[in-house]
Amino acid sequence: MSKRLRRCLVVCALLTALTMCAVVSGGMYVLSCNQMEQRLARQAANLAALLEKSEDPVALLEGSVYDQRVTLIGAGGQVLYDSDHAAAAMENHLQRPEVVQARAEGSGSSRRQSDTVGEISLYYALRLRDGAVLRLAGTERSILGTVQGIALWALGGALICVLASALLAVPVTRRMVRPINAINLEHPLESDAYEELSPVLRRMDQQNARIAAQMASMARQRQRQDVILGGMREGLIILDDSHTVLTMNAAARELLQVAEDPEGQTMLAVNRSETLVKLLEEGSGQSEMQVAGRTVRVSISRVEQGGMVILLQDVTSDRLAEESRRQFSANVSHELRTPLTTISGYAELLASGLVKAEDAENVGGKILRESRRLLSLIEDIIRLSRLDEGVVGEMVPVELRRLAESCAAKLRTAAMQADVTLKVQGDTAWVMGDGAQLEEMLTNLMENGVKYNVPGGSVTVTTGLRQGRPFAAVKDTGVGIAPEHQSRVFERFYRVDKSRSKQTGGTGLGLSIVKHGAQVHHAEITLESQVGKGTCITLTFPETTEYTNPK
Repeated sequence: MSKRLRRCLVVCALLTALTMCAVVSGGMYVLSCNQMEQRLARQAANLAALLEKSEDPVALLEGSVYDQRVTLIGAGGQVLYDSDHAAAAMENHLQRPEVVQARAEGSGSSRRQSDTVGEISLYYALRLRDGAVLRLAGTERSILGTVQGIALWALGGALICVLASALLAVPVTRRMVRPINAINLEHPLESDAYEELSPVLRRMDQQNARIAAQMASMARQRQRQDVILGGMREGLIILDDSHTVLTMNAAARELLQVAEDPEGQTMLAVNRSETLVKLLEEGSGQSEMQVAGRTVRVSISRVEQGGMVILLQDVTSDRLAEESRRQFSANVSHELRTPLTTISGYAELLASGLVKAEDAENVGGKILRESRRLLSLIEDIIRLSRLDEGVVGEMVPVELRRLAESCAAKLRTAAMQADVTLKVQGDTAWVMGDGAQLEEMLTNLMENGVKYNVPGGSVTVTTGLRQGRPFAAVKDTGVGIAPEHQSRVFERFYRVDKSRSKQTGGTGLGLSIVKHGAQVHHAEITLESQVGKGTCITLTFPETTEYTNPK
């Protein structure tokens, strides 16, 4: 804008200067013509006075030198004398306009191109008393010479004006533009600008208000959309007709392992899964694909306005749960089959009378042991099923050391039979939990410590607070767990030593019950073990401030 304004100022100055030159030159031309006519009239009057006193006017004229062209025309129109040409060779001048006017009015003038000299001349004629006409003429060449001299000075002045305007245009333009540049576009009415800009500023302020209202409305809509999409656990992707991503929420980016918002990219540039490509080609449908070790269900549908909507659901846990249920069913079938087969076999021997009387007691004892093992297995399966279903008892304050001492009292006989010392130590620690479930968890840990111990070994239960959080640690001096088995001992029916488990009557579900109980109570479970040195399993519960410790 500044450059254009400077150019306009310079052009205006140039046009003004040229116009001034033209006006001055024209005025000088008209003024010169008037001055010449007046000069010719004075000279003609003076010369006429001399001629009227002279007895021989032609002789008087021939003996003089004149600055202007002088012509004496007789009463009949013949040229008696001409200062520039031979009079005899000139045509009759009776019909010349200035001569006709002079004969009629006493004096006359005209301006025309002379046939004799070939230039535009100004003529002034004066009638004498004898009827002759004295005519003086001045050429336009002299007038133009005067005007040309003045015009050169005028052009010089115009050039100086243009240069001065070019130099002054920069600061003037800056000064003119400064108020415009200083306009506050957000609050235009507060700007100290030219009064002529007031209508524009008012419209800008009104437009700003409308835009602000629209932007606020869009921001609210966008915020609501982000809240809805951000709160979705499912991934949502909206595509246009060309499969370009219009919207992708955070859940979808997480499921597809996309770091940045892919808005504006094609869907195939984001993920080139064969399943996704096939669904995009079909335009609708549902399938599952693997992404970074997770199973994702993909559902695609078209919308009436054009484009597609893709819904992503992480079904990894569902698939793992299904696989776990299948494995659990298979394991349950296998685990139940073994004691049932044993019981059935021994019962068949008893029923057929093939067992001797002295062996009947031994066979009955085996049936009893397998029945108890079967019952224990069923009870553990029922407990796990209840935990899977989320069945939890009433959450009440439970003191861990008192609970550990109660569990130890129940296992004291079994520990003495296994030649294992069982003791409880530590400080008071209160937790909010299901007392029956916590008791079962500690009992399982302590029972495992007794079963998988060595003669003369020990099981020590320690309770207390660690960094403000209640804990219970069960440490034994038993056979220990090899590192390759430590990550799987909490799986259902997993046994490190199957032969020893059968000897001790283990079901393979004890630690799995402990793990599920820890999840219900939001507790952390850690395992430390070395082969031949023993195992320590610690349950660390969250800090509880919802009650006052009973006394």
